[in-house]
Amino acid sequence: MMKKFFCLILLAALLCVPAFGMAADSVISQNDRGDKVALVQQRLRDLGYLNYRPTGKFSELTVSAVQSFQQQNGIAPDGQIGSDTYDLLFSDEAKRAPANSRIKRTSGPAYNGSVKTHGALGSWEAVGALIPEGSDIAITDYNTGATYTMQRTGGLNCAQVTAKTADDYSAYLTSFGGEATWEHRAVLVTIGDAVYAASIFGMPTGTDDNGTGMKGHTFLSFNPGRTDIFALSDDEHLVAITRAAGE
Repeated sequence: MMKKFFCLILLAALLCVPAFGMAADSVISQNDRGDKVALVQQRLRDLGYLNYRPTGKFSELTVSAVQSFQQQNGIAPDGQIGSDTYDLLFSDEAKRAPANSRIKRTSGPAYNGSVKTHGALGSWEAVGALIPEGSDIAITDYNTGATYTMQRTGGLNCAQVTAKTADDYSAYLTSFGGEATWEHRAVLVTIGDAVYAASIFGMPTGTDDNGTGMKGHTFLSFNPGRTDIFALSDDEHLVAITRAAGE
């Protein structure tokens, strides 16, 4: 319930984005609260600068994330969101956070040759219409051939999904090496007689528990690999999608 409430808040804010841009003299800074802060946090999270879900409060951790983004993108790192930082943050030119060698990186099993087929590069607009909210989604891990079922719970520009059963959640985790990780993994999605190339993220977000052990949801992305809220390019999803398509 809280997850759906928060998604509705983000959606309402998103609908206001065209008229919701930053005026030249406007600044979002530490201790500010509200929808704009939540949107900034979500985008920082998408780019790898923030590793917790949006709260709507501009905390010290958010300041640090903004500074890191600014440093990586050639902006003076003052930790505030002025118009220059805002415009670049919400553009396809925004640079992702570099890998941090101090953070443990876990990847699932490598390709073992068991999967010989590839998926079609179906567009999100076409595939998304085939899997409305509540649909069960059959997923095959491209590297290993392991299968599990996810259920769509929402999503605007990709599918928000959660494990159907505890066994499905276990299989999902196993494909990522046995634990939640920041990996984007190539998968095949079977819908009727068609098989589509996709990418699934290894780090669930949220607090809802449907009894499977999985907290919240994760993201299942199709061509061209866009972030859920802002429909911005996600290169890591796109790499995994094209790999599942054999390209």
